[in-house]
Amino acid sequence: MVKDIKIMFVTDLHGSERTYRKALNASKLYEVDYLIIGGDITAKKFLFVERENGKYLLDGKETKLEEVSEEASIIGAYMVTGDRNELEVFKSEEAFQKIYREKVETQLTKWINLMDEKLKDSKIRVFWSIGNDDPQFVDEILKSNGIETEGILEMDGTSNSLYLLSYGYVNPTPFNSYREVPDSDIYIKGRDMLSQVDPSRVILNFHAPPYGTKLDLAIIDGERRHVGSKSVYDLEDRFSPLLGLHGHIHESPATDKVGKTIVVNPGSQAYEGILRFGLIVISREIKGIVMKYKVKASTILTG
Repeated sequence: MVKDIKIMFVTDLHGSERTYRKALNASKLYEVDYLIIGGDITAKKFLFVERENGKYLLDGKETKLEEVSEEASIIGAYMVTGDRNELEVFKSEEAFQKIYREKVETQLTKWINLMDEKLKDSKIRVFWSIGNDDPQFVDEILKSNGIETEGILEMDGTSNSLYLLSYGYVNPTPFNSYREVPDSDIYIKGRDMLSQVDPSRVILNFHAPPYGTKLDLAIIDGERRHVGSKSVYDLEDRFSPLLGLHGHIHESPATDKVGKTIVVNPGSQAYEGILRFGLIVISREIKGIVMKYKVKASTILTG
C-alpha cells in the first residue's frame, strides 16, 4: 500500500514570529510530509522605541522593552531602539532601507535556524515562497541559505515526483507593492512552467488567488469584491493542476474548485498571532508503472 501525502500550507505570515513558531509546531503535531510556507513572509511594520533618560517611549508613552519585543513578535514588526537623534536618522530613505534589510535578514536567518532546530528529528520537508509584499532582496537572503523560492521544484526527487510551481507576483493592486505585474504576465509565466511538466502532478503555488472564486473576496469600502488573478483562474481551468495553493487575500479563507482543480487559501490572521493553515491529503495509486495522484481531503484549520 502506498502511503498518502500530507501537506500543510500556511501563507501571509508577515513577520509574525509567534505565528511562524505555531506553524512549525503544527507541522509536527499533524505529522505532515511537507510544510509549504506561502508568500509575504516579511513584516511591513516598524516599532520605533525612543530611549530617554533611562526610560523607553513608544508613540510618546513609557513602555518596557520586553513588552514591545513581545508585541513585535506577535503582530509582525521590526523593533528599532535609539535616542531621539538616532531615530531621526531613519527618516532618510537610504538609512531606512539599510535598517530594513538588516532586520529582514536577521529575522529570516533566525527563522531558518528555528526550522532546522524544531524539525531536525522529523522527515518534514519545508518549501518557502515569496509574495508581493516581500522586497526583492529576500530572494538573495533565502538563496544564500540554500532555499529556492520560485520556479519548478521537484518535491521528492523521484521519477514520479510531485512538482511545486511557485510564483510570488500578483496582478496590480492599489498599494504599489514590490511584486506586481500585468495579469497577462502571470499567465505567460504559468503557461511556460506548466508546459514543461505533467499538470496532474503539479501543485500550483501562485500567491495570487484565482479570480471569481471564494478565495479572492477582499473587503473594499465595506463590500466584498473579487480582486484575484484572471490568469491564475485560466491556468487552473486550462491545465487542471492537481492542487492550487494561494494567499494574498487575508480575509478570504476558503477551499473551492476551478474546473477539476481543488484550490485553497487558508487566509491569514498572523497580525493577531493566530495561525490559519490548509491541511491537504493527497492519495497515491500505482497504475502500471505510473503513480497517480488525487486530492483526497482538504480543510482549513486555526490554532
